Amino acid sequence: MKSNDKLKQRKYLHAILNSAVLIGVSVICWYQLELSSNYSTVIECFKMEPMYLMLNVGTNIIAICLLYILFNRVWLSSLVLAMISFGVAIANYYIIIFKGMPLSIMEFGNFRTALNVIKGYKFSFDCWILGIILLFLVNCIICLLYRKRESIRIFNLKRRVVKDITIGCMCLVVLYIGYFSPLAIKPKETIGWSWVEAYHKYGYIACSIEMVYRTRNIIDEPEGYSLEKVENIGIPNRLSVNEYSTPDIIIIMNESFYDLSLIADVHTDNSYMKNINTLRETDNVISGYAIVPGIGGGTNSSEYELLTSNSLQLMKGITPFNVLDMKNANSVVSLLNQLGYSTWGGHSEPALNYSRGRAYPDMGFDKVFFDEEFVDKDYYENRWYETDASLYNNVITWYENMPENAPRFIYLLTIQNHGGWDLNPPEVDTVHVADDFAEYTAEINEYLSSIRLSDIAFKEFTEYFKKLDRSILICMVGDHCPSFASNIVNDRYSESQKQLRLRSVPFVIWSNKSIASNKKETLISMNYLVPLLIEVGNIDRSPYYQYLLDLMSDVPIITDYDIYIDRKGEEHSYFSIGEHSEEVKNYFYLEYNNLSKNRIQKYFDISMGERMNSDEKDKQKY
Repeated sequence: MKSNDKLKQRKYLHAILNSAVLIGVSVICWYQLELSSNYSTVIECFKMEPMYLMLNVGTNIIAICLLYILFNRVWLSSLVLAMISFGVAIANYYIIIFKGMPLSIMEFGNFRTALNVIKGYKFSFDCWILGIILLFLVNCIICLLYRKRESIRIFNLKRRVVKDITIGCMCLVVLYIGYFSPLAIKPKETIGWSWVEAYHKYGYIACSIEMVYRTRNIIDEPEGYSLEKVENIGIPNRLSVNEYSTPDIIIIMNESFYDLSLIADVHTDNSYMKNINTLRETDNVISGYAIVPGIGGGTNSSEYELLTSNSLQLMKGITPFNVLDMKNANSVVSLLNQLGYSTWGGHSEPALNYSRGRAYPDMGFDKVFFDEEFVDKDYYENRWYETDASLYNNVITWYENMPENAPRFIYLLTIQNHGGWDLNPPEVDTVHVADDFAEYTAEINEYLSSIRLSDIAFKEFTEYFKKLDRSILICMVGDHCPSFASNIVNDRYSESQKQLRLRSVPFVIWSNKSIASNKKETLISMNYLVPLLIEVGNIDRSPYYQYLLDLMSDVPIITDYDIYIDRKGEEHSYFSIGEHSEEVKNYFYLEYNNLSKNRIQKYFDISMGERMNSDEKDKQKY
C-alpha cells in the first residue's frame, strides 16, 4: 500500500514538475520576445490584456508539446524552444532598430539580403540584449536541471502513438480556438497602419502567427469581387490619340530619401535640399510627396507600388518580389515595352537582394545591372554604400549606349542613404542640426549630410540632360523615411498626421522641356506616381493607368492601412460608404483582376482592342 502511495506521489510530483517547466520556460520565452519588440520599459509588456498574454504563453506551451512528439523529452523540447526564442528575440531586436519593423516570416526569404546589408550597421550591446541573454541562461538552467529529474519510460509503440495523437489534437484545438475560429481569442487581422500598436496589444507570437497565416493567402480578394463586375466597370479597351509622345524616361528610387522637416523642427547650418527646392520653382518641374507603404523600412514594398501601380492594401505584410510571380506582370516596364522603348534597370547591390535578379527580368527589362556590373563606384567616407553621384555616372553611360532609334527607359534603385547613420566620424558631417535630438543627434547629422549629397548629385545629373536635344523626363522619389524618424516626431501632430507624414517621401519630376500641368505641388500615394509621370509626358497608356489618373483627381491617396483620403483631405475607411467608395472599390477590383489568373488583359494593355479617337475618350466616363 505504501509503495502505491509513493508511486502516486512520484507521478504527482512528475506532473507538477512537468507543468512548472512547461509554464516557466514558456513565460520566459514570451518575455524575451516582448523585450525585443520596442517597448519603452521592461515592464510595459505586462500591461498586455491577460487573455492575450495567456494566448502567447499558451502558444509556447503548444510549441513545446509539438516538439515533445518529436523528442519525447520535456527538457529537450523546452530547451529547443528556448534556443529558437532566443535567436528570434535577438534578430527581432536588431531588425527593429535597423529597419523599424519586426522580424516576420517574410524576413526568412530576405535572409541573404540581410547578410549583404548587415555590414553597414553597428551592433550595440545594451541592457535589452543583456536581459534577453540572461533570460535565455535562466531557461537553459531550468531545462538542464530538469533533465536529471525527468524519468525515462520504457518504449511502448502503441502508448507512444496514442499519446502523440492526443497531444497533437489538443494542440490543434487550442490553436483553432485561439487564432482561427470565427470567435477566436485574437482577431485574424490586427496589423494595419501601426505594427507597434498591434504587436504590443496582442503580443509578438500572436502577431507572428497572423503574418504566417497571411502568407497562405497572399492577396486578399476584395469583398463583392467577381469577374462580371470587373467587366461592367466600363473601361474602354484602349485609349490613344495622335498627339501622344515618347520622351526618354529615367525613374530613380532613392534609398531613405526623406525630408525630416515634415515631422520635426529641423534647423541646420547648411541646407540639405537647396538644389531641389530651387528646381521646384522652375517651369519644368512637378514635385510633391508620395505616400509609401512602410515607415522606416520596406524598400521593396515602395518599389512594387511604384513600378506596378498596385496598392499593397490587398497584400498586407508581404515582401512583393519574394512572394509574387512577377513574370509578365503589368508594370511601367511592360507598358513602355509595348511602346517600343528600350528598357534597362539596375541596383548596385547583389541581384539576390529581395529576389531582384529574378523580378527585374520577369517584369520585362531588356537589360539589368547589379553589383559588380556597376563601374567606378564611390563612397562617402566610411559609409559602405555607393554614392548617388557614382551611380548616376553609370546611368549616363547606360543612356549613351542605348539604341539611338528607340525611346529609352532606365530605372535605378540607389543605396547611398541606407542606414545605419553612425559610420562616419562627426568631423566629416557637412550638415549639423542646431536642435538637440538627444541620442539621435549624431545620426541625424550624418543622415542629413548624406541627403545633401543626394541633392547635389541630382542637380548635377539634371545638368547633364539639360543640354540634350532628346526630350527626357526624370523622376526621383524616396522609398521610406529613416528608421529613427518615428522617434523624433513632433508631439503637435495627431496620430493620424504622424502616420501620414512618416510615410510622405519627396518626389521630383524634372524635364528638359517645359511642363504644362496644374499639379506643380501635389500629395499622392505611390501607386499614382507612374500614371502622373505618363500624363506629364503625354505618353500613351493602358485603361488601367487612365482609370488611376481619373481616380487620383478625386482620391489622391490610397493607403495600405485601411483608409483613403479624398481631394478635400478627408479620411475614409475602405469599409464604409462614401462619395468615392464605389470608385475606390472598382480600383481594387481592377487590381485584384490584374493579379489573378483570369486577368482581362485588355484593361492593362495598350496593344489590344479598338483605338479610340479623342472625342470618344472625352465622352468616356469612368
